[in-house]
Amino acid sequence: MTSGEQTIRVGQLRGAVNICPADIVSRCELAILLESQGETEDALFHWRRVLAYDPNNLEAWEGIARCGPRLPGRAVPGGHG
Repeated sequence: MTSGEQTIRVGQLRGAVNICPADIVSRCELAILLESQGETEDALFHWRRVLAYDPNNLEAWEGIARCGPRLPGRAVPGGHG
């Protein structure tokens, strides 16, 4: 998917989750695309929203694990820093 296609898809997915906030499939895809674009804080927001609807969603927990350490001022859990 090209950068332009990703941008279009992100817009489509944002629209989908605005219409149906509980759409976990769209929200997961959106979070993945946001991560790939370096929009870590926004991706983390969507991963947390997935967990609000499905607390056992492994994909969301993995997304949070990837995003959390990338945020400014966040140390890697169990790490030295």
